[in-house]
Parts: sequence; structure tokens; C-alpha cells
Amino acid sequence: MALGKVLGEYVLKAMSVRQSSIGGDRRRLEIDLAGESTGEVPGQNIGTLAVETTGDIKRPNTWTYTGVLLAKSGAVVQVSGNGIAIRTGQAHKARYRGTATYFTDDPNLTPFNHVIAAVEAEADPATMTLKGANCEWN
Repeated sequence: MALGKVLGEYVLKAMSVRQSSIGGDRRRLEIDLAGESTGEVPGQNIGTLAVETTGDIKRPNTWTYTGVLLAKSGAVVQVSGNGIAIRTGQAHKARYRGTATYFTDDPNLTPFNHVIAAVEAEADPATMTLKGANCEWN
């Protein structure tokens, strides 16, 4: 399996953060994000990243993302993703890897309904940003 073309790159800013205990040393963070994306479908991204963490900073954390891309063309693309995050060792930064899928009713973008994308991103809590790219997974 190989990664194909870059579908889009994004820089998202945290708009709000909620956290709750889910037992023991585990917490659930819900981060509402918004920002711009470029690439195959440029526009504005709005979504929520949910991360389940533990007190052990060396253990990977699971994440899910649910959001929409409001395309400059006027189309709406639903985005869903999930994967694993792990701290990079640089302050509080974390690297995110996973997959994403898309759904849209826009006839010009329906090929995206059959795409699985590989997600690669980095979160920087000090600047409250998530920067990354999604690539077509062939």
C-alpha cells in the first residue's frame, strides 16, 4: 500500500477545550477546531477532535475527529477520522497518525466518497494549533 497525492493541508486553531475524567488516570479531551485548508478542496474546516489520554506520556493516545469542510465552491464535505497520537518529546507537542473518510452530496466532489485518506498532523498545545495533511491512500 502506498500513499498517493496530497488531498489537502490544513492549519486549525483550537477554539475551545473540554476535559473530563474517564476513570483512573484517563482523561477525554474534546477540542473544537476551526481553520483553513488548501488542496483539492480548499475551504474552512470546523470540527471536534476527541483524544483519550493517560497519565503515562510515553503511551499512545487514541483520537477521533468529526467535522465539516465548507468548500470555497459552496459544497459541504463531512469528514470523519481516527487514529493514534503520541508525544514528540518536544514540550507538549504530539504527532497524530490515522485515517479519514469523506462524504458529500456535491456531484462534483462525489469521488471523495470513495477515498480513504492517511492523516499526518502535529498538535502544539502552546500555540493551540493542529497542522497537518491528508494523503490519498492507494
